[in-house]
Amino acid sequence: MRIADEAGMTFLELLLVLFIIGILTVIVLPVSKGWSSEQTEQDGIEAFKSTVQHMQSYSMANRARTWLTFSGGGTIYTVTYSDRADRRAASFPPSVALEPSSTFKEFGFNGNGDMLNTGTLSLRTENGAKQIKFQFQRGRMIIDE
Repeated sequence: MRIADEAGMTFLELLLVLFIIGILTVIVLPVSKGWSSEQTEQDGIEAFKSTVQHMQSYSMANRARTWLTFSGGGTIYTVTYSDRADRRAASFPPSVALEPSSTFKEFGFNGNGDMLNTGTLSLRTENGAKQIKFQFQRGRMIIDE
């Protein structure tokens, strides 16, 4: 009686494994793309909120006015300082922009950190509209998303 040593996989088994991997890839990629897009949007909004908080801190520390304006269809925001010649520009991720109907399109801080104007900023994203409310409470700025 002859015993055959089998090593490896047959061609059919290999095709079956590749087919299963292909099906799983087709299912997982769209789900992960949506999560990635939502995470990128959230990171962009968090970076914007951090910029606003930095503006207020800079105004208080340097007794200088700062203000923020939007350009590029609401995808680029620029911070200007009253005591410096340079400007700091940053942009939202491609899927985030200032809502054209937003009434709060520019804002700033006095040298003592008080906000020049308060209101609600509306942003358009792939995952729906987002609103950021700027208001005061006990002399500090509150950003309520």
